[in-house]
Amino acid sequence: MRYISELKIKSTLKILLGALLILSPIIVSIIFRDSNSHVIELSANINGTEITNSTKYFYFNKDFKQSLKVTAEAYLVGDLDTGEVILSKNSGKIYPIASVSKLMTALVSIEIPNENEVTKVSSKALSTYGTNGNFRTGENIKTSELIYPLLLESSNDAAEILAEHFGRDNFIKKMNQQAEKLNMSDTAYEDPSGLSSNNKSTPIDIFKLVGYLKKEKENLLNITTKRSYSTKSHNWSSTNQFLHQSGYIGGKSGYTDPARQTVVSLFSLPLSESGDRPVAIILLKSTNRYKDVETIVDYLKKNVYYGGKEDANTDWVRERLDIPDIREPDFVTLNFTGDIMLDRGVESSVRKNFNNDYGALFENLEILKKADITFANLEGTASDVGVDGKSLYSFHMDPTVVPALAGAGFDIVSMANNHVGDWGVNSYTDTLARLKENEILYTGGGLNSAEAEEPAIIEKYGVKIGFLAFSDVGPNWMKATEDQAGLLLASNPRFDTIIQNASEKVDHLVVSFHWGDEYKTVHNARQEYLAHKAVDAGAKLIIGHHPHVVQDVEIYNDGYIAYSLGNFIFDQSFSTNTMQGMLLEIKLGRDGSMTAQKNTVKLSPYFQPQKVIEGKEEQIKFISQ
Repeated sequence: MRYISELKIKSTLKILLGALLILSPIIVSIIFRDSNSHVIELSANINGTEITNSTKYFYFNKDFKQSLKVTAEAYLVGDLDTGEVILSKNSGKIYPIASVSKLMTALVSIEIPNENEVTKVSSKALSTYGTNGNFRTGENIKTSELIYPLLLESSNDAAEILAEHFGRDNFIKKMNQQAEKLNMSDTAYEDPSGLSSNNKSTPIDIFKLVGYLKKEKENLLNITTKRSYSTKSHNWSSTNQFLHQSGYIGGKSGYTDPARQTVVSLFSLPLSESGDRPVAIILLKSTNRYKDVETIVDYLKKNVYYGGKEDANTDWVRERLDIPDIREPDFVTLNFTGDIMLDRGVESSVRKNFNNDYGALFENLEILKKADITFANLEGTASDVGVDGKSLYSFHMDPTVVPALAGAGFDIVSMANNHVGDWGVNSYTDTLARLKENEILYTGGGLNSAEAEEPAIIEKYGVKIGFLAFSDVGPNWMKATEDQAGLLLASNPRFDTIIQNASEKVDHLVVSFHWGDEYKTVHNARQEYLAHKAVDAGAKLIIGHHPHVVQDVEIYNDGYIAYSLGNFIFDQSFSTNTMQGMLLEIKLGRDGSMTAQKNTVKLSPYFQPQKVIEGKEEQIKFISQ
């Protein structure tokens, strides 16, 4: 009887489903809306008017299976005008939210009267984890100006300075009161920065907050769309990965180990034939927020439409042929750039021509964000500590360089080169800490030899890519040891073992070398020896730096070797070859197959990458193939 009953149920469901497919798209939209929760009462109803969706217009999703695949454990996608939830998963589940907390910090700081007061930076505030903001103990700064490093660089120090100025306990109390006022019933704040794992919320609650900000405090969201902001004594660069994406209208991201990657991204998207819709995308516990947001945006453009019954039957809704397929690819795309040195002449140019805005150097380089992984060699330290060793060429970059690199789209840098020791070990370790704070991985060095020898691993689409880096041009005195920070040297007697061990932990291993003869366009015997040894030990891809000019490439067994990518940003204007470099685009298949595209990046007289000349994509034929 139970089996017969199940057959009847299945038969009934099939009939109902058939009926639903025949009936009006309005019914489909209702099912779609209910399956993703409901229309959320946005915070704008504080003014007395509850915002709900008109019965005439609705969201229609042609993808009945809702085959959306993202890494986030919880997400919500909603219309900021109507409060309607378009897509969601675990939207009522509570998670740590990391620096997304700073949206509430910013809101409370401008709601308190006299927000233009001047405050003095205390050593206690600066003892907070992280150095973004680059404040000095005892300096005076307007509380209104602190909003910029808070939202652009995600400065934890700025959050603590603000809270301390208004009375820290009282400030956090006001953050929680504001959450209660906005009906954020599952939200709690324990600190102003988001470092505490007890700063928790849900995608639904965060949607209420950003709905209120969009309608009542849009000036705060506008700040998050700026590339940088300068005062007489500071320049703050945005670390925002989404800054130049089409339709982006604001947001905030965060990271801590417990929270993983979190983000709020707001877009104005063409989901209606008659106009764009303001959409919020909220992700919690993501391992790849940039790709998740990109996937959701593409999904919305391809499958979701806002309009009326008649509109939903048009060809425009049925098929958007211009939107790329959102299915997960079977390859990972990687960008490799040459040497980046933003001191000396580059720093002078940034001050003179770009108003101290290092982010301006990258404004013509959207190509960096299109790859799954972007890698560079950072030629020196970016720090405000250390002692100049007085070498002939001593590089010590402004620490605001690091947020600018993050905002430009760099995921990982090599810290194994001949200039990382110019200002000593303290400058080196400070740079490593700043990279970590800005979610940029590093390889080629570490706080000890164990960390230096461990590959940095980035996983994309289930494929683990590992990165190691070695310097063959010193500084030998600063090699990492068991109890001392430093870099990894190519002369390490455990060279083969280090690479073999790393290759066993990943699907494909990239090894970067700082090596070779400066200004020579052909690699030397030592480079070839090291490259071949690395491939024999398990490396798939060899990337070279240091000669300051582009060198040749080689296929050796199952490895691809680019001996030198030349300069990416450097102040060597004395020749054409040093004012350009290779931007190498690699598509690395799950099975080890590979394509390579050798693009040329040309620098302007101001040392800004001005033009990218695209090369031809070539299929690499390895010996085993």
